[in-house]
Amino acid sequence: MKQKRMFVVIISSLVIMISLTYQGTYSYFTSRVEGTGNIENNQSQGQTNTLQNLIIGESANVVSSNMIPGDSVTYTFTVQNPNNIEVCYNLLWNNTTNTFVNQKDLRVTLAKSDGTVLVKDAQFPATTSGTTMILEGTRIEASTTDTFTLTVTYQNTEEDQTADMGKSFSGTIIGELGECKVPTAVETILAKGETDELKFDGTVDNNLRYIGSNPNNYVQFNNELWRVIGVFNNIDDGTGTKETRLKIIRNEPIGEYSWDNKASGTGSSTSSYGSNDWSDSALKIVLNEGAYWNRTSGECPYGQNGATTSCDFSTNGLTEEAKAMISNAKWNLGGTASYTSSSNGLASHWYTYERGTEVYSGRPTEWIGKIGLMYPSDYGYATAGGSTTNRETCLKTALYNWDGSSVSDCKNNDWLYDSSNYQWTLTPHSRGSDVVFSVVSDGHVFSSFASRADFAVSPALYLSSNVKISGGDGSQSNPYQLSL
Repeated sequence: MKQKRMFVVIISSLVIMISLTYQGTYSYFTSRVEGTGNIENNQSQGQTNTLQNLIIGESANVVSSNMIPGDSVTYTFTVQNPNNIEVCYNLLWNNTTNTFVNQKDLRVTLAKSDGTVLVKDAQFPATTSGTTMILEGTRIEASTTDTFTLTVTYQNTEEDQTADMGKSFSGTIIGELGECKVPTAVETILAKGETDELKFDGTVDNNLRYIGSNPNNYVQFNNELWRVIGVFNNIDDGTGTKETRLKIIRNEPIGEYSWDNKASGTGSSTSSYGSNDWSDSALKIVLNEGAYWNRTSGECPYGQNGATTSCDFSTNGLTEEAKAMISNAKWNLGGTASYTSSSNGLASHWYTYERGTEVYSGRPTEWIGKIGLMYPSDYGYATAGGSTTNRETCLKTALYNWDGSSVSDCKNNDWLYDSSNYQWTLTPHSRGSDVVFSVVSDGHVFSSFASRADFAVSPALYLSSNVKISGGDGSQSNPYQLSL
């Protein structure tokens, strides 16, 4: 029988009940995280019998007193590889007890001492028995020691959490030698954590975005250069399943076309300037069903009342290999009519509008599909600011006012800004049937008729969650290489 070489860290949480009254009764608890390590002299599955055991070690016990929802407990431990070759191993949680009622309120993060986040805000294993994978196939170089910090957070849900007063969890972290895993594209980017060119956006989804005038976010996709907008959480695939996925956008526009070209409305509301219903727009059809999707030539929307122009995507339309890396996503189609001041036009406001229900009468608020466009919030959050106007100030300035000379650092240090083109976004104006928002070439966000034919189209999409980065460093000369 094949055996696995294992090392064990014991982690326990001892819970003491105290009461607190604040908009309902919440729970305090005292939590103690303890660690001890030992080695079992078993053979390693998939490794030679001459390999030495990995060695587990731990720091002093960490004790957190009077812990309330929102607080965390941490445990630091080391994994040492005494061998002269690189090996890979898994970390698993072996559950002993977990009496929490709302077990989803316990979240776990695992990070290395160099700041690399390997697991971020994942649900703490809630099984009452057996083991659950925390980290799979991580590498450790020959004759080195890696230091890890495990953080368990009792999440504050702002709800009544009295049911978890006096509850506890306990178990062990088990390490086993295993096969080396190629991380997904999401895991590769998340492992970088926050850097000068990667920042969490602080939204309810807390997405990790590339920022700056020219970050290293280039990716080879569809045999051409695209760029990574960021890592986005809670992306619905259209079935209710939510995943963390990489969102990318084509580096150069595929051309200048109308968002839509048909007459819309009825009676006195009839318009010849197109419709701002993306689910039925002419551009949506080109990107998801027509010439671009099929890598062929055809007719594209170009002006009012059904006007078109010939378009040829036989060399730059989507390849079958590229399509295999794209999965359906639920795109938010919410809009707004108020966006011109710091009280209603910040990137954070746009993020909420896009996910809201304010639309022109009868328009949908969601669309399930593969190819979309960037949002105004994508543009806003991509700025790094500069020496005159820093990022914090840019994010407190309405996107409508980003054309101002006093805040030029905002657009000039934003890689999604294009001084040569007006750029379509996916977001409709909610007051009219035919108006859509765009990023203007002077840097501000404004609304335009959907039939405008001189606006750039840059396709955007969410990669499937199983897509991997198999090479490259993200620079323009050495872009990330994708594989399944």
